[in-house]
Amino acid sequence: MFLQSMKWAFAWAVVILILCGIPGSNFPKLTFLEWLRPDKIVHLILFGTQAFLLIKGFLRQTKYSSLQLRSKSLGVTIAILYGILVEVLQSTIFIGRTGDYRDAIANAIGAFVGLLIFNRIENKKNSLLD
Repeated sequence: MFLQSMKWAFAWAVVILILCGIPGSNFPKLTFLEWLRPDKIVHLILFGTQAFLLIKGFLRQTKYSSLQLRSKSLGVTIAILYGILVEVLQSTIFIGRTGDYRDAIANAIGAFVGLLIFNRIENKKNSLLD
């Protein structure tokens, strides 16, 4: 049941690893959007989604009640640590990629955005039930 409830979070982690492992030269150049720094927006989306999926997975699983109780803090913490790990891998292992502390910060902010979105959705659900 644990693996079943976490399948989307694990699948998304693989997607992140693949996308972050592709050499940067393989991505299209978006010169007209350069001022927006679209890569930071991508980091926010990737790791916000990761945190959201982790929180949902921890809540859905029923085997470990401590994971349910700490779902939000665990989801955000794991997403942040995974974001740091990806940046380290980009610096050390992935060819044609470079790790960047600003990307790690964007990853962390994205994890918190995922938590905020999760809370918003849950609050809306709860207000509809009242």
